[in-house]
Amino acid sequence: MKTILLAVDFIPVSQSVMVWAKLFARRYNAELILVHVAAMVMPSPSIPAIGGAGLGMGMTMGEAMPLTAEPVLEDQLIVLGRQLQAEGIACRTALRRGGIDEAILDAAKEYRVDLIIVGRSHIGNFFDRLVGSTAADVAASAHQPVLIIPASHQSDQAEAAPDVSLQRIVFSTPLEFDEADIFEQVVDLAQTFGASLRLLQVKSENQPNINDDADLFAPLQAVYGAEPLAVDQVESSTVTGGINDYLAENTVDLLVMATRERGFLTGLLNPSLTGKMILRSDVPLLVYQVKGDL
Repeated sequence: MKTILLAVDFIPVSQSVMVWAKLFARRYNAELILVHVAAMVMPSPSIPAIGGAGLGMGMTMGEAMPLTAEPVLEDQLIVLGRQLQAEGIACRTALRRGGIDEAILDAAKEYRVDLIIVGRSHIGNFFDRLVGSTAADVAASAHQPVLIIPASHQSDQAEAAPDVSLQRIVFSTPLEFDEADIFEQVVDLAQTFGASLRLLQVKSENQPNINDDADLFAPLQAVYGAEPLAVDQVESSTVTGGINDYLAENTVDLLVMATRERGFLTGLLNPSLTGKMILRSDVPLLVYQVKGDL
């Protein structure tokens, strides 16, 4: 891993996202690409104001941000980049305009990044759902892993950003697909950080059981090595409910999942599961992409 894209938004809750980015950049000696997107917005009288006096009407997706704001944003990016360089982290900055997810994906392609890191706010209103869905769209469309840091792991105060560690990783799998290639990357990640690694399988009525679990588990064990691979099985009425119950009852630093292109069989096997977890997980979520259906 040589290059990491970090989407920044210059608000205090993004500080823990920065802490995670530093953690990965230092461990892999990677360069950070700081990307801020000047989102396409326009005032709308139909949406309540999102601030105090002087902010005027609410904002909707539409016309581009005034060009006069861009030098300020670019200056903020430069300052942030210099701070990281002073801490010994190589970085470059990029200010983009347009749709948030498209701009992030375009930058990821341009800089040939190996990982994308984004934050996700509390899903409490329209704007938060918009940000949450943007993270899901990026994770679904990217050609590299995407790390999503949820609001519960983000600080309300810039100066209170906590230290983070990566000691316990859980790979959630239905054992219905060949995921050996992805799991090999997860094993490498765990070894790089010296973290423990477990599998999580949720048995649910809404999750079809088509393939034999043993047939799908054997390649994962082969990738893991001679030591037995720990597997936790949970029964729940829904897969997302089972995962969230497991996360609430166990200490997990990072949840890892795979997402797939839509097709007939993946549609049958609940392709929106990863997207749901992006919006609901209180634990940092690392998403890998599998291109093509079974």
